Amino acid sequence: MPMNQSEVIAGRNLLVYQENWAAANAMPNDAIWWGDPQPTGSATPGAAGWGGSWVELGFTRDGLRFRLNVERQDILVDQVVDPVLRIPTRRNLNMETALAQINPQNLARSTGQGTVSTTAPIVGTPGRSDYIVSGTIIDLYYTTGFDILPPGAPDAASPIRVVGWKGLAMADVEMQFNVTDAARIAYNIAILPDTGDTVTPINPPRVATFRVVSKALP
Repeated sequence: MPMNQSEVIAGRNLLVYQENWAAANAMPNDAIWWGDPQPTGSATPGAAGWGGSWVELGFTRDGLRFRLNVERQDILVDQVVDPVLRIPTRRNLNMETALAQINPQNLARSTGQGTVSTTAPIVGTPGRSDYIVSGTIIDLYYTTGFDILPPGAPDAASPIRVVGWKGLAMADVEMQFNVTDAARIAYNIAILPDTGDTVTPINPPRVATFRVVSKALP
């Protein structure tokens, strides 16, 4: 393939989005360019990012990770030493980062447990926002999206978007408050087959989508 500098990814143009899973969840409109307008919670806050019910999760640490591995079982026969087949037995797909904004909402999103209760302040009375963990464990499913822009002028670069359609929070959440570094919340979403998909129903069902968006011709 030809050498293409615009396909080399590095830099700080990284955003993480999340919405509650629903069968009708879809990719953001391709006409929405990266950071146009800049989402609330980012370095330059503005209006609403991906739109719809997508929520941008703010500052992150240590980059974004999309991990996919397939485990296979070797099939051996008497006549040869090498396996004659390798049958897929398991596939793991995870979307991971660390959230640097410590708030009850991000705690709920990273654990997939509990509820957030918010009381707005009024005259003479402070407000509060609580993350409440109850004795009941339930599965809360999320759709997670990464929005990444390669280096270079925005008009020349193509945003790369990764969406895991239906996932469960799997992070071992431990907050450490340090003097010399930002606290962070581990964010690890294990992606499952989206068997309820109503947008592009196929068999087998959708799991994740990796999309490179290009600008429309003038």
